[in-house]
Amino acid sequence: MATENNPNKHRASLASGAIWSLLSNLFSQIITFVIFLVLARLLSPHLYGVLSVAIMVTLFFRTVFYDSIATAIVRKKEPSVEDYNSAFLLCNLIAVPGVIVVYVLADFFERVMGIEGLATVVRGTCIIIVTSGLSRTHEAWLTHNMQFKALAIRSVISITLGGIVGIYFAWKGMGVTALVLQQVVTNVSATVILWITIPWKPSMQYSKQSMKELLSYSKHVALSGFTNFMNQNSDIAFISYFLGSSASGIYFAGKRIVNTVNTVLSFALSRISLPAFSRLRDQLPEFRKRYLNAVFITISATAPAFIGLSYLSYDLTLQLLGIKWIESVPVMQIVSFAGFITSIGYYNNSVMFALDKPNWQAKLTMLYAISNVVAFLIFVKYGIIAVALAFTLRTILLYPISVWCAITLLNITWRQYMAEITKPILGSLLMCVFLWGVDSLLKLESGWLKISVDIILGGAFYLVFTLVFTRKDKLGVFFSMANKLKVKKAA
Repeated sequence: MATENNPNKHRASLASGAIWSLLSNLFSQIITFVIFLVLARLLSPHLYGVLSVAIMVTLFFRTVFYDSIATAIVRKKEPSVEDYNSAFLLCNLIAVPGVIVVYVLADFFERVMGIEGLATVVRGTCIIIVTSGLSRTHEAWLTHNMQFKALAIRSVISITLGGIVGIYFAWKGMGVTALVLQQVVTNVSATVILWITIPWKPSMQYSKQSMKELLSYSKHVALSGFTNFMNQNSDIAFISYFLGSSASGIYFAGKRIVNTVNTVLSFALSRISLPAFSRLRDQLPEFRKRYLNAVFITISATAPAFIGLSYLSYDLTLQLLGIKWIESVPVMQIVSFAGFITSIGYYNNSVMFALDKPNWQAKLTMLYAISNVVAFLIFVKYGIIAVALAFTLRTILLYPISVWCAITLLNITWRQYMAEITKPILGSLLMCVFLWGVDSLLKLESGWLKISVDIILGGAFYLVFTLVFTRKDKLGVFFSMANKLKVKKAA
């Protein structure tokens, strides 16, 4: 409460939350990515394809049901004890029958997808449905209270434990079982850590009114979650069904590196946007300023990262994954171009949720889902590169609709919004042109030396471009984050 009455402390809390959220995702994704690299060397694309389909089943429950209930909690200014307990009860009323249904239908999933061994993997991973139900309200409690340090520690420990188990059993030649154990150990240990360390514990102190309110709000978020799930996973589903698990594994690898960069650079900042924006719902001028600054900061980091990743895709894949994954290069090159758009799109979602417009987001994601399904049905017969192109073009062409929703609610003009994103994108494209010229001149062979030279010179070019062509007041946004963190330490 005191924090909300003290603007300096509130801003410092946001800055501290951003730092811890960034560190959480940075270390978690580094560990996850290293584990992926080791396992990719030990296992085949086919096995990763089987796991990617099985994980979609458990991810469906989290994205559609649990996250919608958690969002209904986080967007509140002051959730009550009854709200948290009601959310916990709702999550687990879904989890218990959910895991039973999935277990029973596992053979059906295998017959429909035509992937041998899928039923066993689905049954092995369905316990994650229960662990996610037991932990999602705890995560919401930490997120609303901006205690991202606890989330960071929990993520690093659980991912490390799961990775150790997965690598050990992969080394022992246990194939897809190693991947299943990695997922299960990660999720179970994460749940146990949350229950042990967080002061909030569920009780029977819930209310029908609270449950009714949560359901009323979360039904719109659930629809949005369902369509988001379709958006994010329909490509894998169509590729697995029409082209097989090996093609799915290759496509998964191409997206995996892109998703890692996206999570590290953007999700860390976007995760704090909903609780932060929710506190500003009655202060529209400040809300507008924070939103535009968030977009500028995020795209300034993600545009050069993703466009640079597209440029270096061949070299990185060859060095990190090996020659057997080289077919994933075109996928990575194409999907990378949509990465920075996805990163700033999180803020548009948070604006709609914070200003109680979940129905807008639901309709928007429904449009995304329908367009995805239609595009993938048309292009999947032409292979994974065509699917990647369809995914990227759909993202670029429909993104302005998401922006329109956010800037309409905040009374921001298109000119103001475009001013935040134009120079980072232009600087990133010019950076690639510069690197092409450097590589043509130096003629270095593909390897770590070439990658290192390109990263250093590309980063230097982009930094100079930013310092020269960015207004001083916008550059000050970066320094203000450090100053706010100093205020937190001084307090």
